[in-house]
Amino acid sequence: MGGALFDKQNKLKQSAGGITVNTSQLNITAMKPPVFYDVTLRDGNQALARPMTVKQKLEVFNWLVALGVKHIEVGYPNASDMDFQACRAIAEQAPSGMIISVLARCHRLDIDCAVRALANVSQATPRLHTFIGMSQFHMAHILGKTPEEVKDMAIIGIKRAKTMLEATGKQAQIQFSPEHFGDCLVNLEWVISALKEIVAAGADVINLPNTVERTRPAIFAGMVRKVVEALPSNTIIAVHCHNDLGMATATTIESYFEGARQLEVTLNSLGERAGNTNLYETAVALHLAGVPVGLDLSRIYDTALRLSELIGVPISQNAPIIGQESFYHRSGVHQHGAVRTFERAKKAYLPFDPALVGRAGDEELRFTSQSGYAAVLAIVKEAGHLIIEQEARELVPALKEVASGKGELTPEEVVAVYEQYQALKISKTQVGSEDLAALVGDITRDRGQQIWQRVFTRAVAGDHPTATISLRRNGEAITRAALGDGPVDAAFEAIRQITGIPAKIEKYRIDNVTSGGDSLGKVVCCLMHDGRCCEGSSTGTDIVIASVDAYLDALNQLLVGESNGKKP
Repeated sequence: MGGALFDKQNKLKQSAGGITVNTSQLNITAMKPPVFYDVTLRDGNQALARPMTVKQKLEVFNWLVALGVKHIEVGYPNASDMDFQACRAIAEQAPSGMIISVLARCHRLDIDCAVRALANVSQATPRLHTFIGMSQFHMAHILGKTPEEVKDMAIIGIKRAKTMLEATGKQAQIQFSPEHFGDCLVNLEWVISALKEIVAAGADVINLPNTVERTRPAIFAGMVRKVVEALPSNTIIAVHCHNDLGMATATTIESYFEGARQLEVTLNSLGERAGNTNLYETAVALHLAGVPVGLDLSRIYDTALRLSELIGVPISQNAPIIGQESFYHRSGVHQHGAVRTFERAKKAYLPFDPALVGRAGDEELRFTSQSGYAAVLAIVKEAGHLIIEQEARELVPALKEVASGKGELTPEEVVAVYEQYQALKISKTQVGSEDLAALVGDITRDRGQQIWQRVFTRAVAGDHPTATISLRRNGEAITRAALGDGPVDAAFEAIRQITGIPAKIEKYRIDNVTSGGDSLGKVVCCLMHDGRCCEGSSTGTDIVIASVDAYLDALNQLLVGESNGKKP
């Protein structure tokens, strides 16, 4: 994969707004590996309603180090005293082999503050990142300055930063960004000319920001290539893309293939407005393209969850790679393909194996009214049952009918339906669609909190009806045997002995669900206790078991209502 050739025809070219997009032959092995430059602690942090504390920034920094990120922009020192303290603390502890960067405008006070924040770097390489807007719009309407004035400000700022950093005796670097580079298509030749002078003044890295995403990825990448071709070959070209139109990752990746080596990214896409280029998406996409990324991708999911918890910003359930839903399949067509390729490295409906990003086993099938028999097969087999295709097909109509009203059924519900279906086949000579509909409806009914759960039921009729009941509460099982006027009455007495609740039966009814001697029966049981009444129900061929379940259904409702201070 690492030596793959892209676009072997070596002929395709596309004209986009005056920029020729080169899709010619690219040999991955001949390209410089990407440098991931993370700006979560600066760009991501400044977008938070409550910016991170020094302690929190240090924690996130350590996560980035564990991921393998070696270039980190840790803050904007002149933004606040807390940000200054965080920048200085991180710079002091950063290990060797890393580049630690801080941000400053092309302004004397900002640059001086940034140099002070980097003063105590002992092992890492310090970098000062300065910037100024160079689009025609920004220069005219935000800065109110001419292009020459803006260029002079940039050069003066870089020279000041370089002189001050050299005075510290450290091997420091300078990075410069022409802010709003994505809007610079109309004055690109002037920008390139200015960047040449800026590099000559001492800038080691030129970062090209898509500060507000208005430009197509192909056009932006073409602009990047023009800068790469124009500047000295030892100049590191970087891109910093915002995600206003949802294309930041695509723009960043295409810019890499046009010569940008440093890719500025954030964890969880944190950043102003719609966020910045996502580190996870960029790294995984390049990995799939055969590019060695040098990161521990298996740490991605854990890092994303920990960051979300730390800063209180939830992860969208459909977020690529880290969203809860990103590896779920619900439609029948997708489920069929997923099942066929579960054990393959290449998945029918996933771009990669979830284990790559630390989510082994997270590819799941979820049953809805859009699902099919493949989902039933896979879910039941995953639970350890031997199910055949015909059985799955027989269950699907009833499951889909319930799901159309209730919504998604849990894997536990699907498995419970199969188990009861197997039990029903033993007690009935023929299981019909009405039986299955009643069975699924009963099992999937929302019974609320199950305080008492049935573990075991045995009843004996005759002259001296008895019942032995075992119930579980808080993980502890209790068993009692009791006598009664009949097996059902004996079962209810055993329950009263176990729970210690002498609830009164206000109503007890058995209705046939289907016809025949082995038909399903629906038991309705209404309990009264302490002036409150609740109704429970259950369906089955064994009336004693169905009665016990209906009784427990009502009893649990009473207990939940009691704990909540409610009267049903």
